[in-house]
Amino acid sequence: MNPKDISDAHLPYTGTRETLTSILSVQVTRMLSKNLSCQHKNKLLQVATTGTGLGLRGAKVTLHEHFDGSQELLWKKRKLVYSTTDKPQRQSLVADGKSVNAQVDKAVARRNTGHKPASNHPWRNMPVGKSAHDGLCATS
Repeated sequence: MNPKDISDAHLPYTGTRETLTSILSVQVTRMLSKNLSCQHKNKLLQVATTGTGLGLRGAKVTLHEHFDGSQELLWKKRKLVYSTTDKPQRQSLVADGKSVNAQVDKAVARRNTGHKPASNHPWRNMPVGKSAHDGLCATS
């Protein structure tokens, strides 16, 4: 089957290469903290400013991830200078040989301590059995 009109309907792209790259990137919105940092994919992004950067605190920024692996951080269509570091992992404190037994004893004591109500607690006087009205109590 032949087309009705054989002319090409595609229009040439008139924008710049940078605009096209920005349009085709994966865009993620983040909010900057008080110290002008945000997190993405377990990385910490720290914005570098020349002044105090008070206007950027709490600002929504857009991280553009391009297909070649490069990234841009934009705020109000302005590129921000930033550095990337790995997010530090929290580690538990290392116990030395002298304190290991004490820490294990504390953990065992915490696990085994249960609450036992007093003998006159209302829970002990609740009816037990198939019927709550058969007159049987937990103490009898």
